Amino acid sequence: MNDTSTPLFVGKYVSLRHIAPSDAPLYHIWLQNPNFLAYKPYLKRLCPTAVQLAVHLAMQAQSNPRTEFEVLVIQQKKPIGIIGLSSIDEFNQKAEFSAGFISGYGTRCIWEAIHASIALSFAHFKLHKLICYVTDHNHQALKIMQRYGFIHEGYFKEEILIDDNQRVDLHRFALMHRDWQQHPLHQRFKR
Repeated sequence: MNDTSTPLFVGKYVSLRHIAPSDAPLYHIWLQNPNFLAYKPYLKRLCPTAVQLAVHLAMQAQSNPRTEFEVLVIQQKKPIGIIGLSSIDEFNQKAEFSAGFISGYGTRCIWEAIHASIALSFAHFKLHKLICYVTDHNHQALKIMQRYGFIHEGYFKEEILIDDNQRVDLHRFALMHRDWQQHPLHQRFKR
């Protein structure tokens, strides 16, 4: 099992460390926030209590090979979000990349966290492709994907069940490892 207290990345604005079962109470509170819920909407229903979420995180950390990998984003000792890889497919060298933040919007700390997480994803998991899903109503994320040249791979109608009565549409974007060094997002952060 990974040492969750050792940072995977320490930058100028944020640090990243493995998420731990002890983070479940905070994570559970964040899942109640509609702005954060888009990160992993199924978790609120799958783990309705913090204890169930802690068990889920413990099981996730012990799976081999890893199919999910989550890090806590910390700014000045305060957790501000989670970045994760899911559906890690070692054979096809691809994974789904997602990020959910509770604070820090519009600051360099979020850009640094995303940049570091993408770089770590390609380096640690030897991925060829990162896939990002964006809900149809998340206009800010859609603009970012388009502005930074992520490849738009498709549109999925009513793909995710948010609650008993609501399904949302998703856009699928991709970033290839071969494009990362010259990618506008990578270049923007190097400035």
